[in-house]
Amino acid sequence: MNSIILWCCVFLIAALVISADASVDPQELNIWMPMKAAAAATCQGSIAECLGSSAGEFNMDSEINRRILATSSNYISYGALERNTVPCSRRGASYYNCQPGAEANPYTRGCSAITRCRS
Repeated sequence: MNSIILWCCVFLIAALVISADASVDPQELNIWMPMKAAAAATCQGSIAECLGSSAGEFNMDSEINRRILATSSNYISYGALERNTVPCSRRGASYYNCQPGAEANPYTRGCSAITRCRS
């Protein structure tokens, strides 16, 4: 009977040692922890302004994508890649021909299996 109690105590101590050794720092788990109020209140602008002032990778990503699209595709114009522009603000008008009375969708597609046309 004493040997069973002794083995239970040994097992319990071993389990406690293993669990104490396996503890992880909360920073390693990427758990969200609130910042101090003084450190969090440094930016008084909008979210975009605060991110833009401290994180340059967002601007770099969009610039890289803009360059890739400008050089590798025949389906989008460079003018469409410019910032803060609307191709044509007239309702129902074509983006490529903003003249009054222009066709909204002047494209004609060829006959192929995907369009299911019969010739």
